[in-house]
Amino acid sequence: MKYYLCYKDNLTTIHLKMAMYLTSLIAFTALILIPDLWFFMKMKKHHFYPWFRLLSLVPGFLFILSFFYIRFGLVYNSSYQVTAGISWILFAFSVIYTPKVLYIVFYYINHSFNRIFNAKTRIFRIIGFALSVYLVTFLFYGVVVTRDDFYLKTQYIYVDELPRNFDGYKIAVFADLHLGNWNNRHKIMEPIITLLNEGKPDIIVFGGDLINNYENETAGWEPYFRRLKARQGMYAVLGNHDYGDYTKWKTKEEKEENLDKTKRNIRNLGFRLLLNEHVELVKGSDTITLAGVENYGSGHFENHGDLTAALKGTRPERKKILISHDPNQWDEEIATRKKDIFLTLSGHTHAGQIGITNSKIHLSPAAIIYPKWDGLYSQGNQYLYVNRGAGYVGIPLRLGVPPEITLVVLKRKK
Repeated sequence: MKYYLCYKDNLTTIHLKMAMYLTSLIAFTALILIPDLWFFMKMKKHHFYPWFRLLSLVPGFLFILSFFYIRFGLVYNSSYQVTAGISWILFAFSVIYTPKVLYIVFYYINHSFNRIFNAKTRIFRIIGFALSVYLVTFLFYGVVVTRDDFYLKTQYIYVDELPRNFDGYKIAVFADLHLGNWNNRHKIMEPIITLLNEGKPDIIVFGGDLINNYENETAGWEPYFRRLKARQGMYAVLGNHDYGDYTKWKTKEEKEENLDKTKRNIRNLGFRLLLNEHVELVKGSDTITLAGVENYGSGHFENHGDLTAALKGTRPERKKILISHDPNQWDEEIATRKKDIFLTLSGHTHAGQIGITNSKIHLSPAAIIYPKWDGLYSQGNQYLYVNRGAGYVGIPLRLGVPPEITLVVLKRKK
């Protein structure tokens, strides 16, 4: 569940976003009522105890109350703990109602098969039940095992005419922590710290979405971030969540104050925050430019990115690396247009949090919106690397796409 507040004098936009939210609320309610009533009638037909039938309706009733309270009772919520709690409500909803719907679908497949072929099989119902059990097991596995199963991926990138002193240059990349979701479980940073420091990086890059909404989500995390080590510093950009767009604010000034404090907090964690600006990375007698843009938006969010401003004053012939939270910016503004940007580092997609990735299959729901959603992409002599992120949003799980820390190693192409 996400909240929006538009400060533009555009009532059509406001009404559209509100209507979209009410539509999702109606959809959730239907997904509860239809399966619950279906199972209720089936239990009545098979003479289940009345108290048991009524008891089966209790979870759905509680979910409906929760969703309506989230919609109408948390208008100006200011607690990230509440946001974290909503994630678990969504998980519980998925665990209960996804298998219910799946079983009903296979029930009617079985019914149709019997009528068409004049058969009396129950095989499809058995398959539906088995898939439902498997799905629930899989969801719990995604929460208990793979959600926090951080790993380090080393990615070599071979660059034409890379300055010689940058041959072997190491960039540790992570993104999308969404700290509020961890609800003060600060120890979750321990494996992340180990993996980031393991490769002895020259710089550490954070690709945006440090928080969900609120600046105080960073409280208590400072000692952990201060343990990160990089020879030439740590750099960060803002992601779409860092602007506080996913909650309602009483005033525009309150939202702006939250954003200002978020920027301050990121700097206090040890990062140089790049807000449509750049720095020069010097190694020996060679220099490359590191630029960072604010969130690009790509039509889904408000656009704060200004690539022209970020590159203003840079030398055209100098090799450049760009940090951009949204990977869609690479196709739309960088590839083939900005030849001097040889590498773009992004996050944002979480690899959909559910996916299949191996040598032959590369699938995720993220691909619907983000054609480049995970790993390395190239076009000519330009590269995009999309980090899977270390945290999560929505349902607190990861399936097939565990959270990733990336060590990018630049190599001079021979």
